[in-house]
Amino acid sequence: MVTRADVARLAGVSTGTVSHVLTGARSIRPETRRKVLDAMDQLGYIPNAMASALAGGRSRIIAVVFPSQPRTIVGSDLEYVLAATEAARARGFHVVLWTSGADDLNELGQLVRAGLVQGFLLMQVALSDERVKFLRSAGIPVGLIGRTRTPGHVPFADADFEQIARLVVDHLAGLGHRTIGMLNAPYERGTHGIGAAVRFADAVRRTCAGRRLECTVVESRHTVRAGREALRRLLDAAPDTTGVISYNWEATLGAMHEARALGRPIPERLSLVLCSNGEPESTDPELTTATPPATEIATAAVEALIDHLAAPEAEPAQRLVPSVLVERHSTGPAPGS
Repeated sequence: MVTRADVARLAGVSTGTVSHVLTGARSIRPETRRKVLDAMDQLGYIPNAMASALAGGRSRIIAVVFPSQPRTIVGSDLEYVLAATEAARARGFHVVLWTSGADDLNELGQLVRAGLVQGFLLMQVALSDERVKFLRSAGIPVGLIGRTRTPGHVPFADADFEQIARLVVDHLAGLGHRTIGMLNAPYERGTHGIGAAVRFADAVRRTCAGRRLECTVVESRHTVRAGREALRRLLDAAPDTTGVISYNWEATLGAMHEARALGRPIPERLSLVLCSNGEPESTDPELTTATPPATEIATAAVEALIDHLAAPEAEPAQRLVPSVLVERHSTGPAPGS
């Protein structure tokens, strides 16, 4: 079995330094931390997180919390989870994925009081999120992938949805599209709606209004069948729609099937831009995208939380991450333009 002494010898440091890297009990120079982490990786050393907690009072474990309602984890969510895991590991932390319902708030508190986790990173953040309020009132460290309406003194990283809306609306408008539709994730208009879905829909509406474009937003569950139904509802409500923005990867796949069935082939009669994490190159045609950079967002959120754990009185990092438009084959000139 590989020991801390083995790691110390390979990294050229003391066993105490290895312990400090694992527990965070002392500040370690970045280059020294990297030597230790590289040695751990090379030797296949797996630290006992609970033993570290018993020895130093810190578990070095972050719980990534995904609400079990109103939906389960889909493929696009896993990009954030995997990126968060890698980012935490690079800082000497472990990650556990914790699914939690609205009635499980006390369970989150018990995890911290038992010394099982050091802090929480919340996903699927609502505009007014009871989890944030509960954890902060209990003095429990919390960070966000996403953000509430008023984040206050909470570290977070989120997509810059205003910037993404401008990117995709201007792209479609530049191709002559004057009537824009949006396939959104399920959301509520009130303060308890998922912040990302509400924020992006509002940004698309504002951007279209500012450019004198028509805009219709419909929501869809995260299934292929629901996507087919959503596209029909969108075209029934706004039959002149020629450009569609999707913030729902699974629904996008259904919408592409339904467009063909309705005689609205992509991109000849209907242009489609994906703004949700997925696999655009696996579709026919390949999708034009402006997706939130999941790896960058999750990494920034983890680092912000870990920095907050080390210095809770300091101003927390709060970052909006821009996206880029990648033009492929699902967008083209508006019919008749």
